[in-house]
Amino acid sequence: MCIILFLYVLCRSLLCSNMAEEEFVANPHQVLAEAVQEPRRRGLADYQDAIRVLKEEKEFSFRDIAAWLQQRGLKVDHNAVWRAYSKAESEGAGRRASQRNEPLQRSQAREDSMPWMEGA
Repeated sequence: MCIILFLYVLCRSLLCSNMAEEEFVANPHQVLAEAVQEPRRRGLADYQDAIRVLKEEKEFSFRDIAAWLQQRGLKVDHNAVWRAYSKAESEGAGRRASQRNEPLQRSQAREDSMPWMEGA
Protein backbone atom coordinates (compact mmCIF):
# COMPACT_ATOMS: atom_id res chain seq x y z
CA MET A 1 0.00 0.00 0.00
CA CYS A 2 2.81 2.37 0.90
CA ILE A 3 4.61 1.66 -2.40
CA ILE A 4 1.47 2.45 -4.38
CA LEU A 5 1.08 5.77 -2.58
CA PHE A 6 4.77 6.57 -3.19
CA LEU A 7 4.45 5.82 -6.91
CA TYR A 8 1.29 7.93 -7.14
CA VAL A 9 2.99 10.93 -5.50
CA LEU A 10 6.06 10.47 -7.70
CA CYS A 11 3.97 10.44 -10.90
CA ARG A 12 2.01 13.52 -9.82
CA SER A 13 5.19 15.43 -9.01
CA LEU A 14 6.64 14.58 -12.43
CA LEU A 15 3.48 15.83 -14.13
CA CYS A 16 3.56 19.07 -12.15
CA SER A 17 7.23 19.69 -12.97
CA ASN A 18 6.36 19.42 -16.69
CA MET A 19 3.61 21.99 -16.25
CA ALA A 20 6.11 24.55 -14.92
CA GLU A 21 7.99 24.41 -18.23
CA GLU A 22 4.82 24.97 -20.28
CA GLU A 23 4.69 28.21 -22.25
CA PHE A 24 1.67 30.42 -22.75
CA VAL A 25 0.59 30.52 -26.37
CA ALA A 26 -1.66 33.60 -26.22
CA ASN A 27 -0.09 36.88 -27.22
CA PRO A 28 -0.36 39.31 -24.24
CA HIS A 29 -1.05 42.27 -26.54
CA GLN A 30 -3.85 40.38 -28.26
CA VAL A 31 -5.39 39.43 -24.90
CA LEU A 32 -5.23 43.08 -23.80
CA ALA A 33 -6.87 44.25 -27.03
CA GLU A 34 -9.68 41.71 -26.57
CA ALA A 35 -10.16 42.82 -22.96
CA VAL A 36 -10.48 46.45 -24.05
CA GLN A 37 -13.07 45.46 -26.69
CA GLU A 38 -15.13 43.47 -24.16
CA PRO A 39 -18.43 45.26 -23.47
CA ARG A 40 -18.93 46.78 -20.03
CA ARG A 41 -20.85 44.51 -17.72
CA ARG A 42 -23.61 46.37 -16.02
CA GLY A 43 -23.24 46.27 -12.31
CA LEU A 44 -26.08 46.80 -9.91
CA ALA A 45 -24.89 50.36 -9.30
CA ASP A 46 -27.40 51.45 -11.94
CA TYR A 47 -30.18 49.91 -9.83
CA GLN A 48 -29.13 51.14 -6.37
CA ASP A 49 -32.09 53.47 -6.03
CA ALA A 50 -34.56 50.71 -6.89
CA ILE A 51 -32.84 48.34 -4.46
CA ARG A 52 -32.97 50.98 -1.71
CA VAL A 53 -36.69 51.59 -2.28
CA LEU A 54 -37.49 47.88 -2.23
CA LYS A 55 -35.38 47.28 0.89
CA GLU A 56 -36.18 50.33 3.00
CA GLU A 57 -39.62 51.43 1.89
CA LYS A 58 -41.18 48.14 0.77
CA GLU A 59 -39.28 45.99 3.32
CA PHE A 60 -38.22 43.34 0.78
CA SER A 61 -35.53 40.86 1.79
CA PHE A 62 -32.40 40.65 -0.35
CA ARG A 63 -33.66 37.35 -1.77
CA ASP A 64 -36.98 38.99 -2.64
CA ILE A 65 -35.18 41.86 -4.35
CA ALA A 66 -33.01 39.42 -6.32
CA ALA A 67 -36.10 37.51 -7.46
CA TRP A 68 -37.82 40.79 -8.37
CA LEU A 69 -34.82 41.87 -10.47
CA GLN A 70 -34.60 38.42 -12.09
CA GLN A 71 -38.20 38.76 -13.23
CA ARG A 72 -37.07 41.88 -15.06
CA GLY A 73 -34.23 40.15 -16.89
CA LEU A 74 -31.24 40.74 -14.60
CA LYS A 75 -29.03 37.81 -13.68
CA VAL A 76 -28.39 38.46 -9.98
CA ASP A 77 -28.45 36.65 -6.68
CA HIS A 78 -29.15 37.92 -3.18
CA ASN A 79 -25.42 38.32 -2.44
CA ALA A 80 -24.96 40.72 -5.35
CA VAL A 81 -28.00 42.70 -4.21
CA TRP A 82 -26.60 42.88 -0.67
CA ARG A 83 -23.21 44.09 -1.96
CA ALA A 84 -24.85 46.80 -4.09
CA TYR A 85 -27.05 47.91 -1.16
CA SER A 86 -24.10 47.94 1.26
CA LYS A 87 -21.95 49.90 -1.18
CA ALA A 88 -24.68 52.49 -1.65
CA GLU A 89 -25.15 52.79 2.10
CA SER A 90 -21.42 53.25 2.72
CA GLU A 91 -21.31 55.96 0.06
CA GLY A 92 -24.35 57.64 1.59
CA ALA A 93 -26.39 57.39 -1.62
CA GLY A 94 -30.04 58.14 -1.07
CA ARG A 95 -29.81 58.76 2.67
CA ARG A 96 -32.23 61.29 4.07
CA ALA A 97 -32.29 62.78 7.55
CA SER A 98 -35.66 61.18 8.30
CA GLN A 99 -34.23 57.76 7.52
CA ARG A 100 -31.36 58.31 9.95
CA ASN A 101 -33.84 59.02 12.77
CA GLU A 102 -36.10 56.10 11.86
CA PRO A 103 -34.35 53.51 14.11
CA LEU A 104 -34.76 55.85 17.09
CA GLN A 105 -38.43 56.30 16.32
CA ARG A 106 -38.89 52.52 16.05
CA SER A 107 -37.18 51.87 19.38
CA GLN A 108 -39.29 54.59 21.05
CA ALA A 109 -42.47 53.07 19.60
CA ARG A 110 -41.35 49.65 20.83
CA GLU A 111 -40.75 51.01 24.34
CA ASP A 112 -44.11 52.77 24.34
CA SER A 113 -45.89 49.57 23.35
CA MET A 114 -44.26 47.59 26.21
CA PRO A 115 -44.54 49.72 29.42
CA TRP A 116 -43.80 46.67 31.62
CA MET A 117 -40.26 46.57 30.17
CA GLU A 118 -39.23 49.97 31.59
CA GLY A 119 -35.87 49.82 33.24
CA ALA A 120 -35.07 46.37 31.90
